[in-house]
Amino acid sequence: LGEDPERVFLVGGMGIDSIKRLPLLDLDALQSALQFEFGPKNLLVTFHPVTLEHETSSHQMTELLNALDGLEDTHLIFTMPNADTDSRVLFGMIEEFTTGRSTAQSFTSLGQSLYLSCVQHVDGVVGNSSSGLTEIPSFGKGTIDIGDRQRGRIKADSVISCPPEQEAIAEALVQLYSPTFQEKLSTVQNPYGSVGCSARVVEMLAKISLEGILKKQFFDLPKS
Repeated sequence: LGEDPERVFLVGGMGIDSIKRLPLLDLDALQSALQFEFGPKNLLVTFHPVTLEHETSSHQMTELLNALDGLEDTHLIFTMPNADTDSRVLFGMIEEFTTGRSTAQSFTSLGQSLYLSCVQHVDGVVGNSSSGLTEIPSFGKGTIDIGDRQRGRIKADSVISCPPEQEAIAEALVQLYSPTFQEKLSTVQNPYGSVGCSARVVEMLAKISLEGILKKQFFDLPKS
């Protein structure tokens, strides 16, 4: 993308450092902080609007909620979507779904510590957030990645991709809880790296000269 290849360094995902650095809450402390009781099974759900597809975000959310509605003995923690187009519609749908349910609760924003603490204690995450690809594999937890929002990105073996359709999501949920899938999670490697990204960034900055590069220069690849 116009960057000189000699100035591009692969260091990994910085979010992974946060996972190892932050003190995470145990289950009792987390339930107290959230004012929400975990159940026999638990899922963390984050679904952002899809702005460049023919089917609307609300239609895809309906398919997701219908699939989740059929689960038994499963408690659901929803984090609200980002501020993209259609987010207000999704907010309303989630609030309507969770209202009156003791097994489901929504949060506008958990913050990093509570979010990662939730990941530590749930069985897996569901939705279309990038966190499901970049951070969740480091916990040895499964991700159900719905739709095309993350299409084309590197995915660990802990990621189950499915279309935004109720039946496909339901099948992915069955796979998530299957003994075969759960057994392999302990050996999954996060393709976005391991601890030490921040240190590698500092190390690279200490070695290289910034002279002459503060003003962007477009680097064109040689024609083949």
